[in-house]
Amino acid sequence: MQTERIVGRKAQLLAIDDAVERGPGRLFACVIQGDAGIGKTTLWRYAVERARTRGYRVLTCRPGERESALSYAGLTDLFDGADFQQLPAPQRQALEAALLRAAPDGEPPDSQAVNVAALGLVRLLAADGPVVLAVDDAQWLDPASAGVLGYVARRALEDGAGLVVAVRGGGIPFGLDRAFDLDRIRHLQLDGLPAADLHRLVRIRSGLHLTKRDLLRLAEASAGNPFFALELARSIQRNGWPEPAAPLPLPATLAGAAAEHLDRLPPETRETLLVAAALHHPRTALVRAALGVPGPVTPGLAAAEEAGVIEIREGHIRFTHPLFASAVYSAAATERRRTLHARLATVVTDFAEQARHLALAVDGPDADVAAVIADAARQTQVRGAHAMAAELWLMARHRTPAGDPLAHVRAVSAGECLFSAGDALGARTVLEATAAEMRPGPDRARALLWLASVRFYEDSPRDAVAILQEAIPEAGGDPRLTAILHLRIAWFADYDTELRVRSAETSRELLTGVDDAESQACAELSVAFFGFLAGRGADHRTLERGRALLPDRVFSWEAEFARSMLNLWAKSFDLPQARAGWQAKYRRARHTGDEPAVPDALLHLVEIECRLGNLDLAARYAEAMTETTDHTGRRRWQAQALYANALVAAYRGDTDLAVALATDGLARAESLRDSVPAVLLRSVLGFVELSRGDPEAADRQLASAAAAVAAMGLREPARYTFFGDQVEAALRLGDVDRAADLVAELDRRAAVSPYPYLVCVAARSRALLALARTDLVEAAMAAETAIRAHADLPMPFQLARTLLVQGQVLRRRKEKRAAEAALNRAGEIFSELGAKLWYERVAAELRSLGLRRNSPGQLTPAQHRVATLVAAGRTNDEVAAALFLSRRTVETHLSHIYRKVGVRTRTQLARVVGNG
Repeated sequence: MQTERIVGRKAQLLAIDDAVERGPGRLFACVIQGDAGIGKTTLWRYAVERARTRGYRVLTCRPGERESALSYAGLTDLFDGADFQQLPAPQRQALEAALLRAAPDGEPPDSQAVNVAALGLVRLLAADGPVVLAVDDAQWLDPASAGVLGYVARRALEDGAGLVVAVRGGGIPFGLDRAFDLDRIRHLQLDGLPAADLHRLVRIRSGLHLTKRDLLRLAEASAGNPFFALELARSIQRNGWPEPAAPLPLPATLAGAAAEHLDRLPPETRETLLVAAALHHPRTALVRAALGVPGPVTPGLAAAEEAGVIEIREGHIRFTHPLFASAVYSAAATERRRTLHARLATVVTDFAEQARHLALAVDGPDADVAAVIADAARQTQVRGAHAMAAELWLMARHRTPAGDPLAHVRAVSAGECLFSAGDALGARTVLEATAAEMRPGPDRARALLWLASVRFYEDSPRDAVAILQEAIPEAGGDPRLTAILHLRIAWFADYDTELRVRSAETSRELLTGVDDAESQACAELSVAFFGFLAGRGADHRTLERGRALLPDRVFSWEAEFARSMLNLWAKSFDLPQARAGWQAKYRRARHTGDEPAVPDALLHLVEIECRLGNLDLAARYAEAMTETTDHTGRRRWQAQALYANALVAAYRGDTDLAVALATDGLARAESLRDSVPAVLLRSVLGFVELSRGDPEAADRQLASAAAAVAAMGLREPARYTFFGDQVEAALRLGDVDRAADLVAELDRRAAVSPYPYLVCVAARSRALLALARTDLVEAAMAAETAIRAHADLPMPFQLARTLLVQGQVLRRRKEKRAAEAALNRAGEIFSELGAKLWYERVAAELRSLGLRRNSPGQLTPAQHRVATLVAAGRTNDEVAAALFLSRRTVETHLSHIYRKVGVRTRTQLARVVGNG
């Protein structure tokens, strides 16, 4: 079995691998538990194959329900093909008689004789090589076989045999929990798969591609059970999706299992359960009101709870499995369900729930009902509940009579909400179909506006801009709609800076006199920010005018674009402020359900935390971004997520991982013709090659990135930070003239827009260029300028790089002690960040100083603290606790300390520190 075909279950697969890899002679017991259909057999098969690969002889037994009454049926399967001849005669005769290989010699063998014989056989087999007993569906083992296996397992495991058991229900089988400490047994309790894994499973096994809305319906109906989800998916493929808000119909393959529980219930209970199944959030009081029952007792619920069909907690009713609710609902006649929903619409108080019941109470289009549902959708959308609003808009469209233009308007609103809820596939499906049916005009322009937004975030900025340009003539002279179309062009045309500037300026002109503060704020900030990127300098006056116009608590796409531009501005001029802004954006996006904004915020937070030196936090943000983009399926953001993870790996010095991730991401970005992630990914690859000491490979990647930036028309590419790396790569290749041109461009940019990072990198690059030209005076002055710029630049990695350059300059000027101080400080920062390759570069510079080794005086302060505690006899964990460091950081410090002072053991270090 191929591991990659098992969807999800990473933790369980690792646990199985760990159990199997313990090897012969050590206890290997793995118990896999869960409900029917949850995937126990899949993991059991994986464990069996891993054991066989590891060299175990695997004895398997897979009993069925019909065999549970046949004595020793399971044991017969387990020992099928085993040779009993080496067993002592009494044991052989007992086992052969029990397994019907021979007639009993006199009285049938007693159970203890069979136990001893089975144990003896397992021990004989184990003498020739490691053995695993593997039992699937152990709940169907006949009692006789279960008794023998319990006896054998509790003894043979101590002799080095292994055990893999898959069993339905709870509890550890065969008395293993009484025989062994539970921490010696791998106990894997399987629950439902997360929605993202369920999506992959359904796509792989059935070929069905789900929108997010449909995925959530499937996940809810199946409770994440893989078998149930696949059966539901196959039923949907045959019969299609039911109308919005209606429960998924139960396929025949699952109906029987649910009916077995429900058919035993009295009619009164089944009627009450139908009311509960029809409610989105059933409560006992609502059920009584729908039934017209006075008093505090809800008829029939006690019987349902006793049967294990429902649970009741503080008046809330929960079906123990969604299939029970689906079975009850599907069994009711169509007219009975409609009558019930009409009644429920008068009982529930939530307007969205009322609308849902009204939609299900009528058969076919109804203009009045559609209007009520649309009003509920509008109110829900204003609240920021985009997923629920999308469901209501789709229901309203479904109930709108044919030919009514409101059907298209409501469909566009559904697409807008689907997109905002992170369902790009669902939004694109609805918007493309709707736009194709609409006549040219403002309503279609709005449909194209949202379709373009989907295309931008999903895969194609260029296609998005083309769609927006198509929509502008259809806006019908509506200045606000036309202005917003231009604003989206400004935001989406990241491949053409001049187009962004022109579009922002046009939008600002169109919004003059329009009562729309957030759009005006967005236009002002767009003019300022995109003008900055076009090389016009920092227009603080326009920036502050836009900031003043932006309402504090208004949520709209234009307002969110405006806030993002403020965050992008701060990313160049005030990194802590940018961090706070993007964190707020991330929280706001999650709170309001604005899922397209989530990966955008996470991407910037990854970059910011890397720059601030918080690599563990950056890694967590990158992991969250990966989960988000995998769930939404947006190809463009999947490339960006690979960049985020590659960036963290590059900073940590895990160059192989960084290259693998960045190469994958670059292939995706280039397949989409998407310049932005392509440049970011090439910048990572260039940085990695520079770190590895391969300037030629670095220069190839960085030159391609620079060419792409130039093609975008960016005169101030503040978004990209690879230009200093490009200077260094050119100098290492000996191309001083080209490096001089690159430095001159950095100086030009710094003169126009002197933000701290640019000032620092320009000065540091100037120092390296002067050093290459042996102009040590200019090199020292430039290095000092770069050091001063770090007062406003909280980027430890960049500070360490600048200190490294300063140390190189000072060494060339024969100022050895000053060089040593700068290099030691650089080494300390690189060490704390875990940047191994850059630390090695510092170490090489220190060695070239020719200073005396075997002296603790050359250690950095942090290294000296670690060395002192280690010399005093502290363990690495004790040092970590005392200095509030991670164990990994202590180990890194210690390896550098050993290298610096020329020792190999803790004892030698203690002597050196004591003598120092």
